[in-house]
Amino acid sequence: MRLNRFAVAAVLAAAALALTACDPEGSSSGASGSAPAATASAGGSAPAAAPAASGSPKPAASGGKSTAGGTAGGTTGKATAPAADCTAGAAGRTVVEATENAYLTHVWMRAKSTEFVCGPDVPGDGYWEAQGDPRLYSFDNDVKTYLLDENLKAKSVDLFVFMKAQEACLKQARPAAPYRCFGNQYEVKVGAQNKVLSITQLYRP
Repeated sequence: MRLNRFAVAAVLAAAALALTACDPEGSSSGASGSAPAATASAGGSAPAAAPAASGSPKPAASGGKSTAGGTAGGTTGKATAPAADCTAGAAGRTVVEATENAYLTHVWMRAKSTEFVCGPDVPGDGYWEAQGDPRLYSFDNDVKTYLLDENLKAKSVDLFVFMKAQEACLKQARPAAPYRCFGNQYEVKVGAQNKVLSITQLYRP
């Protein structure tokens, strides 16, 4: 009886090998799935399926990073390119950024010149950026001075009122109502010997 049992086991093993050899290549994954069950019933080792699981992950993440890097580079290029009409409103204007003033004995102010810059800090728009060292400006006897009120409307004011409000803003204090501080930048018209003929407070958030 023992010989018959060994013979039956040998026949079953030979039949299992014949089935796996006859499967087509396209169904190799199915064959690998059914083979461990047959070997387990015959007392074989199951770890034969482990290599398939360890080889399944794919390096897709590295491709994603390179694509994102290319997109970021394109976006940066677009942001730094000035809009077609960004500098249209700045042409022919002179804007200064005040740094110091005096008006008790002699009326004067020191201010830096500015350059109009398009983006990227203000997308699709621009701003005046101070450049270089402050220069000394005096004021014409007939100078026209304007301050912005709480509604951002330029109002004509006396030179003394203007200088006092400017001084408060330079010292980071609040000027008398209805005037406010908006970045110490002013649009000016300058005549001979650096004399200011008109000066208007500009809004800058």
